[in-house]
Amino acid sequence: MRIALVSAEVWPLSKTGGLADYVFSLSNALASLGHSVDVITPDYSSKESSPAVAQLNGTEGVTFSRQRMNGWTAVKAASPALFAREKLYGYEDDYRRFALFSKAAASYIVSEGYDVVHCNDWPTGYIPLLLKQAKSSIPSLFTIHNMEFQGISPPELLDEIGISRSHFHMGGVEYYGNVSSMKAGIVYSDALVTVSPTYSREIQTPEFGFGMDGIIRKHSSKLSGILNGIDYKMWDPSGDAEIRATFSSSSMGGKDMCKSFLQREFSLPQVRRPLLAFIGRLWKQKGMDLLLDALPSVRGSYQLIVLGTGDTELMRRIENVSSANPAVRAIMRYDEKLAHRIYSAADIFIMPSRFEPCGLGQMISMRYGTVPVVRKTGGLADTVHNFDRRTGEGEGFVFIDSSPQELADAISAAIRTYSDRDRWKNLVGNCMNHDFSWETSAGRYLSLYSSLASVASKLSE
Repeated sequence: MRIALVSAEVWPLSKTGGLADYVFSLSNALASLGHSVDVITPDYSSKESSPAVAQLNGTEGVTFSRQRMNGWTAVKAASPALFAREKLYGYEDDYRRFALFSKAAASYIVSEGYDVVHCNDWPTGYIPLLLKQAKSSIPSLFTIHNMEFQGISPPELLDEIGISRSHFHMGGVEYYGNVSSMKAGIVYSDALVTVSPTYSREIQTPEFGFGMDGIIRKHSSKLSGILNGIDYKMWDPSGDAEIRATFSSSSMGGKDMCKSFLQREFSLPQVRRPLLAFIGRLWKQKGMDLLLDALPSVRGSYQLIVLGTGDTELMRRIENVSSANPAVRAIMRYDEKLAHRIYSAADIFIMPSRFEPCGLGQMISMRYGTVPVVRKTGGLADTVHNFDRRTGEGEGFVFIDSSPQELADAISAAIRTYSDRDRWKNLVGNCMNHDFSWETSAGRYLSLYSSLASVASKLSE
């Protein structure tokens, strides 16, 4: 099957968060199953393409080049005016940049004649509509990674990217007088997916739908939730070149060494107390403010390392806590290599998200024997079950309400369990033996692709 994935980012070419890892890992999994996979993505580099890369003519000032990756091909859409910038996102014209990318990508897709196209989040939301408007028989699948970001822009954008105004109505792309690329993807795709089963139900409610819950409910017949996986080659404690010592569920000595190295790296005392970690973007969604408010109520001794960047006020608060508390370290930057070292060294991973479409951090931490503390929402609810001290079942500590006290209680329970060596060893084993590889998820996507391609084939006969 010839599959096109379209995404605003893909590792290792570009990355701001989990979307890049998702596309990379899914592409690898699909390719390993024998399918031809192209990932169509913006080229954010201002450097000239390698002479070894074939150049193709593009449309609307966008040129495409193909670069072979490990099993799949990156189709890079280059436009210095649109993409050669310091950051991937965060500009006033983002809605226009990615709308023009979508227009060029749709033209490329039609010319290549893929069996199915898989679009991801609002930057690619106009593609299903553009394909239908071009009377293409290529079916489209649209994955929602985060309902909060909806690609809202003035209706004049439709004229610029060649979408007929006949689609500007409540049942189409119109959204409170503007247009939304997220809504376009929801309405005009042939199948709709979220990155966890729980999130597919949550976005049909006002609390998590961000104003589009009614639209999702209207199109719920084509909606399903497929839990993300993690790349077991990238995240492998038994062979990770970025960590200080390797280990496995049957030989855990290396994890103690990783912790000792990290404590020395950040001048933390090497004492037997749990090392807590937070890795992620510092936004309200991720619950960092809850963690800061919860810390004074946590019972028991601990050390804490925070790695991330984001909201200026949250970063200031974290740095103030770090300055006042000798057991807390704050590293305010994006650092992939350091993230590996922290996952391998920490005892407890804190992920108190207010909402979490899937989340990769909790799955990575479990892979490295680091016990998660999470809020029961989205993919966190699907992947982490509360530890039962009586039966020994469960993989972490789960709280329900987004309140500092509930989070403090969950962290305190984790610290208390850490002091019980036998229970903690059993809990770590539960985490490390949980299978979060991509094979199952990729198989579910393939079933959807095949179903869509089969329907499209019958309709074109």
